[in-house]
Amino acid sequence: MSEITTEQLGELIAQAKSGRVNRENLQAYLRNPNGSMQAGIYPVAIDYAKTIDEMVSAGHYDWKNDDINSKNFSVSGEGVVNVNLELVHLNKTVSSEDVLIYLEKNEMRPATVAELLAFGATHPEVQREFSIICLGSSWVDSDGHRLVPYLLRDGSKRYLNLHWFDYDCLEYCRFLAVRK
Repeated sequence: MSEITTEQLGELIAQAKSGRVNRENLQAYLRNPNGSMQAGIYPVAIDYAKTIDEMVSAGHYDWKNDDINSKNFSVSGEGVVNVNLELVHLNKTVSSEDVLIYLEKNEMRPATVAELLAFGATHPEVQREFSIICLGSSWVDSDGHRLVPYLLRDGSKRYLNLHWFDYDCLEYCRFLAVRK
């Protein structure tokens, strides 16, 4: 087994500074160094026969916002569909509109609530690292606020909540997306 050189460590640091190596893909590599490393790609299977209520239940959240339900959010699709979801991290405070522009420029679309719920059920530990916002589905409450679902943590607990679309998202947030 060969030793890691200082040149290799310097290259790792340079790649991290450029954004090419980030926390998620480094951790994925360390968990599975002999496997293929797809940075920030998370496969999920979405069962479109399930209602939003059933999808929420499958996530086994410690707390959930009761407004994330089949009345306020709908599912459109048929059968079981496999999707590769990606986490986009812009590493700065941004508006939802700025994120949508970024996704479009990078040939991505924001994930839907069904995709977010499948992500939460399939990869429950990821939300313990950072908040994950879903801009592809929204609901307007009785006060006229547009709200989007997101996954977050409180200590070791996993939450499913709603975020105001018009509020900026902080630099630690990730955005769930799908390649077009």
